[in-house]
Amino acid sequence: MLISPMQFFRNLPKKKCAACKKEMEEQADCYTNKCEKCSTII
Repeated sequence: MLISPMQFFRNLPKKKCAACKKEMEEQADCYTNKCEKCSTII
């Protein structure tokens, strides 16, 4: 049985920072895997 795309995306786990493991606020145009605090990019 297939689930709807909306249900699939709602069930995904929250994105976490690769460095500190804290939950990140996801942004539609952001593909980074580190939070602002851990990121070295300014």
